[in-house]
Amino acid sequence: MMTLEELEERIRRRAHEIWEREGRTYGNHEGHWHRATKEIEDEEQAELPTGNRRKAGSPH
Repeated sequence: MMTLEELEERIRRRAHEIWEREGRTYGNHEGHWHRATKEIEDEEQAELPTGNRRKAGSPH
């Protein structure tokens, strides 16, 4: 399991990658952060065994 600091660093790197892919435009850092968070959450869910995955729309 990742520490909070490790997770934040992973999100930070992913948000930076998104920013670069979108042409390094400024003004959407929150959007990049949210997209990066969602991508990483989706990746983490995909790695879980089927019985342990969240149902779509389920907060937990």
